[in-house]
Amino acid sequence: MLKIDFTNNELNDIKSKIHFTERQLRIIQYRQDEWSLIKMAEKECCDVSTISREIDKIKKKIMRVI
Repeated sequence: MLKIDFTNNELNDIKSKIHFTERQLRIIQYRQDEWSLIKMAEKECCDVSTISREIDKIKKKIMRVI
């Protein structure tokens, strides 16, 4: 699970350096709000595995710039 332990300034800096899809940006916000995978999937009208794949993509993007 992607743990968002960044400050707002750090997160804004990361967002400015990386192109995230709209869905990925929403998932980042959901993680900041500590939503479960199930709740995110329901909100996005998709499967939990889709959310997990998007989280993996987010992690990879962040690791490339850190």
